[in-house]
Formats: sequence, structure tokens, C-alpha cells
Amino acid sequence: MITQKNVKPVVRKWVSAVIRAVLIVGLLFLTQGCGAKYHLKRAIAKDPTILDSVVLKVDTTIITQIEEVRDTLILREIDTITLERNGVRIDLRRVYDTIEVDVQCPPDTIRIQKEIRVPQVVYKEKSFNKWLISILIMSFFLSTFGLIKLLK
Repeated sequence: MITQKNVKPVVRKWVSAVIRAVLIVGLLFLTQGCGAKYHLKRAIAKDPTILDSVVLKVDTTIITQIEEVRDTLILREIDTITLERNGVRIDLRRVYDTIEVDVQCPPDTIRIQKEIRVPQVVYKEKSFNKWLISILIMSFFLSTFGLIKLLK
């Protein structure tokens, strides 16, 4: 037969087992969080424009330096020839037995343009609703009054 003395330890064991089970299940739920993929899907569902890409133009400028070449050849008469082609200037001077060659290459500018697609990230500030604050304040007061009634 079951007596009063035997009932209390059985109930205590049962209650402690239930509390342990609830704590274990609660801890499991707390440790299992939402992954980044879930949050990304929600963000895309709220605002699909965050996946749009932006086109950036990148300009590269290369400037070359002036190059000069001088050379000498010896002959007997006087003469001067100037050649200019594609921005390169060549001066040939023949003074008696000497030939002077001056070559000037002006600096050149090379421009390279590339278009690079960059994903656009739009940051939006999250606003807090006023009705949520009012509900929070009302629930605080109601729970406080409820506790006061229970404790009296």
C-alpha cells in the first residue's frame, strides 16, 4: 500500500525530473540559433534592392617620361634636317665632319577604362514603433498591479 510518507519522495523525484527535462529542452533551444542564411533570406524578402549592383568606372592613367638619344657621326659639309613623325622629333645636323642627332620623344598619356560591377549595400536605420513602447508600459503596469493583488 502507498502511504503518506512514500508519496512525497516520489512526487519530488517526478517534479525534479520534469524540471530537469524542461531545463535541458530550454538550453537546447537557446543554443540553437538562426543561421546567417536565414537572416539573409529575411533581409532580401524585406528589401530586394540590396542585391542590385552598382557600376564603378576605374580610370588608370600612365604617363611616360621624355627620352632623348644623342649620337655623333663625322663628315665634311654643313647641313640640317628636322624630321617630325607621331610626336617624335629628330634633328640631324651635319657640321663639316660631325653629325649630331637629337631625338625627342614627348611624354605620352595612356588611359585605360574598366567597368567593375560592385554589389550595392544599402543601410537602413531601424525605427522603433511608438505603439510597441506603449504596450510594453501597459503590460508592466498590469503585471505590477496583478502581483500586488496576488500578494495581498
